[in-house]
Amino acid sequence: MPVHLPPHLQHLKGEELHAAIKQEYRVQAIAFILRQTDYTEDVANEKLDALKDPMKVIQEYLGESKAPTSQSCNSKNKMKYGEIRKFMDEGARQYNRQKELNEQRRKYQEYIEQCQLQQQRQQQASHPESQQASQEQTNVQTLHDA
Repeated sequence: MPVHLPPHLQHLKGEELHAAIKQEYRVQAIAFILRQTDYTEDVANEKLDALKDPMKVIQEYLGESKAPTSQSCNSKNKMKYGEIRKFMDEGARQYNRQKELNEQRRKYQEYIEQCQLQQQRQQQASHPESQQASQEQTNVQTLHDA
């Protein structure tokens, strides 16, 4: 499979070509680091020498850890149990939210019932003759049923 080289590298062969490719890679890596960070060219060179990978330089700049994520180190069994734990935790959160909502609904219903009772008492207090009439109706109804 033929390799397509940039025109300025096509005339080179062997060790010269290998060194030129390394140098081209380094120039491209430094340019990439400079675009992604606010490092100077000297700092970018030092970081690339130390870390040997432009992506690691960018990750260090962004403050990401150099270690692989803990999830990639976990076994399949740990990952399964982790997912089960997440599922169970979410279920518990939803249950507790629903329980709180139900408690709020119950308190609100009690409040409404108390307000209605208070309104009835106020109406009865403001119309005592209607109270007597309703009491008489109740007495008549009990006599009629008996």
